[in-house]
Amino acid sequence: MYKIIKNTTCINMAEQVIFVQLSPEGFYLECSAEDAYGFLCAGKAFHLKGRPKLKGNEETVLLLEVDAGKEIKTATETNEILFVTLAEAGSIDDTTAGEHADMFAPWIVPVNYQPGNIRRYGGKLYRCLQAHTSQESWTPDAAPGLWVAIADPMEQFPAWSQPIGAMDAYPKGAQVSHKDKHWVSDVDNNVWEPGVYGWTEQQE
Repeated sequence: MYKIIKNTTCINMAEQVIFVQLSPEGFYLECSAEDAYGFLCAGKAFHLKGRPKLKGNEETVLLLEVDAGKEIKTATETNEILFVTLAEAGSIDDTTAGEHADMFAPWIVPVNYQPGNIRRYGGKLYRCLQAHTSQESWTPDAAPGLWVAIADPMEQFPAWSQPIGAMDAYPKGAQVSHKDKHWVSDVDNNVWEPGVYGWTEQQE
């Protein structure tokens, strides 16, 4: 695989290119990489920096041969980092984040976690609510004041968890299970326990 680089920026990538030089008659002639003035890629001609000119109107670029496997791996890792960053910033909804749980790092100790951090624990995703240094006894499933579970997109009625404030309150329409019943939130910013206020029981 090749990277086509112009002014330090990769402008394209190609599986293969055709190396060319210019004939006395002004035609492109296929040749070896060592003898090339430039190359053809996707029907367009490029001039190789430091080589004799072709017809004069081609973009001057550098051509870098790279390992395709490594490039794909790097691109994948970059995309995963971007996805996690957007999810932690709230730009990606929890359902979508839950569909890609394997992209998130596992919860470990001892680590300084910050509000908004999302970590994987026990097959689920949890969002950090308060800054703290993790301890073995403060696992996300056992520390509701520090972590809130992100609903599994495959689970229609995830277990209700007591919110600690507006940051993790349930929105109107949220669905939960509590005391062997299913509930739907009637209000936004719902911090009440189902069956007490703000929830409607769903009949089977």
